[in-house]
Amino acid sequence: MNNKYALLAGISVALLLTAALTSCKKMVDPPAKVATANLTKTGQLLNYDEDGTARLAKKLKNSASELTHVVVIGDSHTAADFLSGQIRTQLQRQFGNGGVGFISPLAVPGNRYGNVRFSKATGWTLKSSRRNQDNAFTLGGNIATSANANNRVRISATDGEFALQAQALYRTQSSATLHLQNQAVALADTQGQWSLSDPTTVPATFSVSVTGNDVQLGGFWLTSTGRRGVIVSALGINGAQISMADKWPADWAGILSQLHPDLVVLAYGTNEAFNTDLSLDEYRQTLRRQIGKIRQSSPEAAIMLIGPGSSIKNKSGIGCAQRQSPLLEPIIEVQKEVARSEHAQFWNWFDFMGGACSIEQWASQGLARPDLIHLSAGGYRRSANGFWQAFSGQLN
Repeated sequence: MNNKYALLAGISVALLLTAALTSCKKMVDPPAKVATANLTKTGQLLNYDEDGTARLAKKLKNSASELTHVVVIGDSHTAADFLSGQIRTQLQRQFGNGGVGFISPLAVPGNRYGNVRFSKATGWTLKSSRRNQDNAFTLGGNIATSANANNRVRISATDGEFALQAQALYRTQSSATLHLQNQAVALADTQGQWSLSDPTTVPATFSVSVTGNDVQLGGFWLTSTGRRGVIVSALGINGAQISMADKWPADWAGILSQLHPDLVVLAYGTNEAFNTDLSLDEYRQTLRRQIGKIRQSSPEAAIMLIGPGSSIKNKSGIGCAQRQSPLLEPIIEVQKEVARSEHAQFWNWFDFMGGACSIEQWASQGLARPDLIHLSAGGYRRSANGFWQAFSGQLN
């Protein structure tokens, strides 16, 4: 009997010690979000406690008096402005046209904008981070340098705007002058750093030229004069992977912050899946690093990942497992994991299309191109409509 009481007493003491230790641990551990974030799901859009979602929804509801900026940074799907262009159409149809957005300084071979046209440039040289290395590359990865005094290009907004507020992203080592449709804008010496010029009102079609030595342009920021509605900027590079931003060492995230983004979309994954040398661990670290830069520079912006759609790597393969890249679905799982740990949003384009090798069925319906990587205009439109249904459900 005494042994029984002694055993019960020992158990009680052990339980008390365990409770005390647990209590102390709760007092010591700092409060923090855990990787298993609360999940809100609408369609194929997963929201892992992205704090910026509520702020974004509020801004859009006030779009009659506030400007909302969505930035899509991605690969060829964005470079052609098909998916991003359809998202732009949906947003602007409901919340109003806020302007063109951030665009390249000149026409980039292989790229297009759904809302902008460039004339043939004279007196300029263009360098792209797609093929070049340069410590001067910043957001967008393009540099136009004035080659002679007769430099000129014409830019036309094709979305119905009559007038725009224009700012050039520029850098120079001496004073220079920017000419926007015969209006002279002084460009101060930036000591080789990137800066936005003073805002100037221009017509929907306007000419651009500069006077000065070695003036470089990184892009144009074009907004409506009313400063309301929605802007969707498409920053895409053919063949790009998420590591492309590492080729923009001149504070690309800092430049992004100057454009006041409310939602930053990273739309990558197709080219990673075709990269047989890719390490998933390195990819995971790179993705987290890029998200970290955006969080630090634009803490109020919501962040979303758009995963790759279905694609075929080996058309002659027997069975879907041989035709589809073996990295495609692991890439998507890493993106989903990072979205969860970084408390971001993730739209599963692959699942929306129907999963493994579904692009073959899309192609049979005229919704995908023969390369079985890119979609037709109708395919991008269907994808954007699916995204919009899920996205608007999150906003509501």
